[in-house]
Amino acid sequence: MRKGKICLVISAILYGILPVLTAISYRGGINGVTLTFLRSVISLPVLYAIIRADKRNLRLDRNQIKKVIILGVFGGTMPILLLYISYHYIATGLASTLHFIYPLLVVISSAVIYREKLSRITLSAVMFVTVGVFMFADIGTTSDITGIVLAILSGIFYSFYVVYIDRSGLDRMDYVVLTFYMMLIMSASMLIFGAAMRSLYFDISPLSWSFSAVISLIVTLGAMPLFQLGVRYEGAQEAGILSTLEPVTSVILGSLVLGEFIGPGQLMGGAMILLGVLLAQKKKVAPLLGESIH
Repeated sequence: MRKGKICLVISAILYGILPVLTAISYRGGINGVTLTFLRSVISLPVLYAIIRADKRNLRLDRNQIKKVIILGVFGGTMPILLLYISYHYIATGLASTLHFIYPLLVVISSAVIYREKLSRITLSAVMFVTVGVFMFADIGTTSDITGIVLAILSGIFYSFYVVYIDRSGLDRMDYVVLTFYMMLIMSASMLIFGAAMRSLYFDISPLSWSFSAVISLIVTLGAMPLFQLGVRYEGAQEAGILSTLEPVTSVILGSLVLGEFIGPGQLMGGAMILLGVLLAQKKKVAPLLGESIH
């Protein structure tokens, strides 16, 4: 397995750990907006210390500043914010599942907008993982359209994040510096939103504080920079497919740590996701299926 794929797989697993840690941190009185803000702001001194210690260049030119702001607001803040708001209307499991419409959107946008060649095996892989992800939840169990729309919108914005990193050239930036600016923009955005909505609460238990710090470090030092490196080496399509290992990880850990029930649909969905991921790695058989659909 190549370096970029390893980065994407590890990133997906780390992101998959977060829902379990988040569920535990909620027991200490924290809410989604506060957790998102703390997740971003706690990371800033750590990232700054790494940048100073390694003598990395923090300076950005005018074009980079514009791109980083766009990525931070629309690719960083919006997906998380919409996902957390959707939790107020529908179950978190259903919301997270609907969010994972983004791998399909990444592949479609790359093929349609940017005219990337889409091999038949890649198309098969993304269809397997998309169907597999939707098998994790039963949309028919909820009638709240607002929550469904918000969760799908979060996936749309996250697909923008994946494609924009790949197409804007930001994937070639120093990944630590890019993560620092992403966290800075997300901190400012969540502070403004939280203050406006009066949804920032810091009277929380030591449990919530400690888990917020752990979540922040996992995202900052592991999941986000590894994902950025993966996009750099493998591109947006591959990143979208491999990232679907995240819900599989979440469901397995939710069962082991939180005692959550895994139904037959989830088992079948997980199997389809893994099959899709394996297909994506077997591009050497693509000639047998046809070079591309374009």
